[in-house]
Amino acid sequence: MQYLRSEMQSSLTSTSSSVFLRIGALLTVVVATLLTSVTVLAQPLIFTSGPFTVVADEDVGNYRIVVHQSPERAIIGSISYAVQVHQRETGANVPDAIIKVYASPSEHGERQVAPALNSPDDREYYVARLEIEEAGVWAIDVVVDHHELGEETLILATEVFGRARGGDNLVVGTILWVFVSIAFLGVTFYLIRKSRRAKTELERIRNQPQQSDT
Repeated sequence: MQYLRSEMQSSLTSTSSSVFLRIGALLTVVVATLLTSVTVLAQPLIFTSGPFTVVADEDVGNYRIVVHQSPERAIIGSISYAVQVHQRETGANVPDAIIKVYASPSEHGERQVAPALNSPDDREYYVARLEIEEAGVWAIDVVVDHHELGEETLILATEVFGRARGGDNLVVGTILWVFVSIAFLGVTFYLIRKSRRAKTELERIRNQPQQSDT
């Protein structure tokens, strides 16, 4: 009889440990899946030309000027522009132009300017980076100057957003974080109940000899 009780106690202990392990493994899978979802959904948009998106493609004077912006949805901070300049008539790339990018606020903020430079490894793209510290609509002036083709200016506008807490990615991340929290609470509550039941069952089995003796 005592051997049977010992076996039952060992079985309950083993079952409880097995339940803990299974729940722990399940919780790990759930959390990993949710965190993976957050990571995937929080990735930036895939732009039309790599990390940049085309915001202007126009013929201006003797030039065809293509302007790429990164990020597509401009927010306060760094905004990069990549400029392609081609001869309007021939379509040939112009690798030796002098290009400056200006950003002028419509309301608040100071005018920004940055040179757009190309590199010996990539003569087609002139890249400039601006530091915008105020939200609102900004006029972007791309000034292209070449000793043979002359100087021209392409004007466009971009809206710069503040670092709002209610962004799409943040909302999705917050919802998933709530689900993760609920999963933790639910599993924790379940484990506590299982632990109490196992403890109660063990106490009942231990007290059986005393009850039979009486």
